[in-house]
Amino acid sequence: MSYQDQAYEYVRTRILQMHYKPNEVISDRQIADELNISRTPVRDAFTRLEAEGLLVNEEDRRGWRVYTLTLEDIREIFEIKKAIEGMIVVKAAVNPDPALRQHLADALAAMKAASESNSTQEWLLADARLHETLALMAENVRAHRFVLILNAQWHRVRLGFTATRSRMSSRAYDEHAAFVNAVLAGDAAESEHQLKIHMERVHDELVDLLVNMVIPYAPYGI
Repeated sequence: MSYQDQAYEYVRTRILQMHYKPNEVISDRQIADELNISRTPVRDAFTRLEAEGLLVNEEDRRGWRVYTLTLEDIREIFEIKKAIEGMIVVKAAVNPDPALRQHLADALAAMKAASESNSTQEWLLADARLHETLALMAENVRAHRFVLILNAQWHRVRLGFTATRSRMSSRAYDEHAAFVNAVLAGDAAESEHQLKIHMERVHDELVDLLVNMVIPYAPYGI
């Protein structure tokens, strides 16, 4: 792994795991000292993270600020996700590959098991597996990578949202099953319709959570 990749993974992980708080300022010198590397690869890593929406370059050059989310950011993220993931399920529905279709069915079964055991970690792993399989079926890995970048931007609130709002509940599983089963049935239009219903529900419930339980107690942003 190059020094740039090392710095990138280190800072990205610490942002997503909330070691660096929203709106916190970090510097390339700080990270270089922590990793015992030069500042140049750290700056390059910061530039990558800025492009992915996880850091903001401070104009006064004090350093780089950990991104914060607004409700408008959430709206934009879900608007784009709905368009891209809608396209993915439409293309996945017409893929006849039996191995990939079985992988998709297995991923859905893993989500059901995670829901029944109330395991947030297993739910997130199964969800990632399911969407990765859909991307492979759609033969558009680049679209999936872009969705992953968007998911990283709301990852911090996603963890609390998944647990707090019981998104692993039977209803959450049913929402996934609705669009996945449409894909497995080869019904492109229904798979897109059900995916968009799911995304809209997640967005609305997330906004409700943020407005009533998070934003009032997050003076430095979310």
